[in-house]
Amino acid sequence: MTTVVYCEAGHRHALELIAKARTLSSEVIALCEDEAACGACLAAGADRAALLPLAPDDCAQGDAVAAALSRLAPDSVLFPATVRGRFLSGWAAARLQTGLTADCTALGVTPDGLLLQSRPAFGGNLTANILCRERRPQMASVRPGVFPMPETEGNVPAAPIEKLDVRPLRDYLTREGFTPAQNAVSLQDAQVIVAGGKGVGSRKGFDKLFRLAALLGGAVGATRSAVDAGYIGYAHQIGQTGVTVRPRLYIVFGASGAIQHTVGMSAAKTVIAVNRDRLAPIFRSADYGVAADWEETIDVMISELSEQA
Repeated sequence: MTTVVYCEAGHRHALELIAKARTLSSEVIALCEDEAACGACLAAGADRAALLPLAPDDCAQGDAVAAALSRLAPDSVLFPATVRGRFLSGWAAARLQTGLTADCTALGVTPDGLLLQSRPAFGGNLTANILCRERRPQMASVRPGVFPMPETEGNVPAAPIEKLDVRPLRDYLTREGFTPAQNAVSLQDAQVIVAGGKGVGSRKGFDKLFRLAALLGGAVGATRSAVDAGYIGYAHQIGQTGVTVRPRLYIVFGASGAIQHTVGMSAAKTVIAVNRDRLAPIFRSADYGVAADWEETIDVMISELSEQA
């Protein structure tokens, strides 16, 4: 089976998919938007790298991606489920008249050689296993952080970089201006995450999590129940229906430890959980547990770190 992995310029999440595709496929091709990414993709395990120049807009880029995939003729295609990756994968799948499973959290191969695509369903209460039996290529986007980032240090394997001369059908958009979002959440790249559950109790409570995260140089996450309660926005949600994270340090306050949340943070290297209920399931997912009031605990942490600043 041949698998193509799409690599966005400026993003490293495709490397996770290349390493995973290496375990599923006999050949892995990296389809890269810039030449700088080709070396990293080859070092991560890609057999070949193909360079696809950037089109003027993402709609035109979707056309170019579809044309490139038609030329490469892979059995399966993987996209990182970034905001842009979700868009390009959907556009290309429509052009190729094939299926797409979005936001996968696991991948495998069936005995028949089909790509087994798994994603949360019914609000995260079930996991759906999806197959594309008839159309090709089989396409999936995968949440960043689901698979570990491979080591890419050392010599880059000698492999050809194919430059694809494909042209989009037309230009769709004219850029009139661009204003970057302020205070953007980047949980998937954060090395430290301070998270809160419904036990934090309010938006005011989450203000303290933001203070601690700022002192630690980290980001703020939340459980689904805290988001549903309106304490914080969906962009901060971690879990089956949120994002998957792999920080070096994960500190979570007032979370019960529901599986919907813990599957999203299970790859964290060190987990510290604070909950006044000694029997809370969250302690089973923690390296260190503090059975205490979350607010008293975070106040002490903020005070100590502020003095050291």
